[in-house]
Amino acid sequence: MSKEPNLHNTLEPSSIYAVGGAVRDLLLGLPAGDYDWVVVGATPEQMVENGYQPVGGDFPVFLHPRTHEEYALARTERKSGRGYQGFTFYTGADVSLEQDLLRRDLTVNAMALSKEGQRYLQQQRRELGAAQLNRLLQSGALDQQLTAGDPPYLSDPFDGLKDLRQKLFRHVSEAFIEDPVRILRLARFLALFADFTVAPETLNYCRDMVTNGEVDHLVAERVWQELSRALMQSAPHRTFEFLEEIGALERVLPGFIWDREAAELLHLIPTKKLSLAFSYGLLFYRVADIKGFSQRLRAPQACQEAALLIAQWMQAMHRQALATSISSTHMLNTILATDPLRKPERFEELLQSYAVLLALQAKPAEQIDAELAQWRRLLASIQAVDAGAIAKACAAQGTAIKEAVYEARLHALEQALKH
Repeated sequence: MSKEPNLHNTLEPSSIYAVGGAVRDLLLGLPAGDYDWVVVGATPEQMVENGYQPVGGDFPVFLHPRTHEEYALARTERKSGRGYQGFTFYTGADVSLEQDLLRRDLTVNAMALSKEGQRYLQQQRRELGAAQLNRLLQSGALDQQLTAGDPPYLSDPFDGLKDLRQKLFRHVSEAFIEDPVRILRLARFLALFADFTVAPETLNYCRDMVTNGEVDHLVAERVWQELSRALMQSAPHRTFEFLEEIGALERVLPGFIWDREAAELLHLIPTKKLSLAFSYGLLFYRVADIKGFSQRLRAPQACQEAALLIAQWMQAMHRQALATSISSTHMLNTILATDPLRKPERFEELLQSYAVLLALQAKPAEQIDAELAQWRRLLASIQAVDAGAIAKACAAQGTAIKEAVYEARLHALEQALKH
């Protein structure tokens, strides 16, 4: 766990809590990642006096003077407009820990570990070792020790620990319906925690946000942030199935083709260890306007390029399948169109993506391996052509370099096809 902050006497040590997803993951015996810290009963002036640097905009957030972790003052929020930005915050020193936790999305994210609780777990780690401690946390064997006492090591006013053990995502309060980003976060959590389910009443709140139009106020950056993270989890299909179930998928991703192929791809993508760019490309290469869709979603350029590349490759493969005979010129042009000489790693990932799509067509694994091996062999033959030497020879002879290099590559490819 992170080092404890070194605060002066103006702040009570018991006022500092680790909160949010890191506490949830810790209790599951998982790597906790970065901690979110909440300070209860303090003022901005006290934080500055203790060496913290203010960085917050809408509400006071401070950087620890040594670790540079973020510490936020306990706060409440009130809905004041549409979308996730439509909130007014209050951060007075009178805001309690329970009031701060009340504004959070899910009960499993609304638990707080005190400074004393952090010390207790650090001691357990020293005595038992990290692996044994994680096993005990995961099994729930330490739950009673963490929640007993007054005050307890673990503050859990909304039964988040119970929901965690029951593998249930449940909203903290009715305020859940006020922030449409919570739909996206919940969708992403379903991809991350494949054995968790959503409480029926929380599911209804999500449907309500779609019905009342709140979901239409999601900004593209937040949609991309959550969906891109979901794509790289072990069960991304659960994210999209959830959005479809509550009627949000078409609203969040207008133009996306949701059908059997997309659903099957979402099961296969995690098994192939593809980059985010090609995971995105496989899922969205059939979108009618890939460039416009990607730009609206604020997807990175590499993702857009991967989707366009897969679409272009599949069109070429379709034309090839329809042809009675395939010319070597067509095969060379198909390869060169992917820019593999400058980006050979990208070409290999394109082939891996192509293999996924062939598998969806029920092609035998041996046939897929043979086809990919041929494309690799053809690329190798093209790469072996010494374009520099040809350029020198053309310069001496006064002939066109580009045409000569192309002809040499075509000849090399034809020779490779004979073997």
